[in-house]
Amino acid sequence: MNLFQFVYTCIGSAAGLALIPPLWLHQRRNKEDLERFHQRLGWYPQALRSKFEGRPRVWLHAVSVGEVGVAAAIAKSLQEQRPGCRIVLSTATKQGLTRAKALFQNNAVCFYAPVDILGPSSKALKMVRPDVLGLLETEIWPNLIIGARGMGIRTAVLNGRISVRTIHRYLRIRPLIRHTLSHIDAFSMISTSDALRIQSLGADERRIAVHGNAKFDGPDPMAGGNPAKTWAQALYGLQPDTPVFVAGSTRSGEEPIVLDAYRTLLRDFPRTVLILAPRHVTRTDQVEQWVKDKGLSCQRRTELDGKANRRAAPVVLLDTIGELADTYSVADLVFCGGSLVPKGGQNVLEPAVWGKPVMYGPSMEDFIDAQQLIERAGGGRTVLNADQMAAVAAGWLRHPQKAKQAGLAARRAILSHRGAARKHAEVIVRLLN
Repeated sequence: MNLFQFVYTCIGSAAGLALIPPLWLHQRRNKEDLERFHQRLGWYPQALRSKFEGRPRVWLHAVSVGEVGVAAAIAKSLQEQRPGCRIVLSTATKQGLTRAKALFQNNAVCFYAPVDILGPSSKALKMVRPDVLGLLETEIWPNLIIGARGMGIRTAVLNGRISVRTIHRYLRIRPLIRHTLSHIDAFSMISTSDALRIQSLGADERRIAVHGNAKFDGPDPMAGGNPAKTWAQALYGLQPDTPVFVAGSTRSGEEPIVLDAYRTLLRDFPRTVLILAPRHVTRTDQVEQWVKDKGLSCQRRTELDGKANRRAAPVVLLDTIGELADTYSVADLVFCGGSLVPKGGQNVLEPAVWGKPVMYGPSMEDFIDAQQLIERAGGGRTVLNADQMAAVAAGWLRHPQKAKQAGLAARRAILSHRGAARKHAEVIVRLLN
């Protein structure tokens, strides 16, 4: 074992031993949380263990919801190129697992990935026994990767992304990252910038290729009619001419800015409905208090059914997992969170593929290619504060045809950039061969 991996493992194991008891006490009250806790420590139930059968077998790891969508696109292309290939998908969050089960249904075994300490990662590798391990985007886990190589498993980084924000963290532990990257067989990166950054961290240039962003290959929500829009209109009690402002995946500190912009917008567009979706639903209580502090009334999505329990408030808090993408269908304009605070942004492709004009803050380092694409098409705008957000939103509502055309131009740009998932899947096929 390399010295740097040894130190990393010791620190991780010590932290794990210290944290396991309090985490177990906190999560034992909720069945889903407890199951996630058990699986992340490598305590997988027998019912799950018995599902891993058939060859060749590819394990895709996608940390959360956005990456799960990428995994689905790559898996679809992989099964077209290699029929009969068995897909195994892991994720780290409850939202990710919910999304994975909805997208893959019976076409993949879905489970929680282990924490990256020797025991759990070794147990997971021995349970799955994949032929290829594919890590989506920025998932570089030393013990999992090095353990896979030790078992003769080929590994690849797929749809690889190393942002300016991320590379600074990796550079602090560059010797460990360089050693880890030496155990990876292929780096299938999104852009030339991503390729250069992974190379600067120690990846072998001969193993690096640029294949584009598979997020452009996600399902087209408008391809099969508009069942999502019909559902959302009924659920939120919307008339066809009701202006709708959706603020998706917001982080702490962004909701007050959105609410200030919304209150300004109400002066000229008093019928506007705001659907506010915090990135983490566990913050719903906090966000609800902020709404009330701004003098606005609100309801939670879980209080609505579109029938007996109808929307009466101007603000709805989306406190469920997996419904934001379909909620974008009824938006007239969208704000994507994680961008007015230094979090690197969120996936602007989800609303843009619906043909919706999108706003975001200046922190879009993790989605810079998507931001540039929709801005060139005219469907995206950067805002710095509540006043700018209100002004852009008001402009779009005053000129709905221009806003619609801008959104549709962004949608066309996204659809024209498809095809990356096939190239990333080809990397897996080569490793299988």
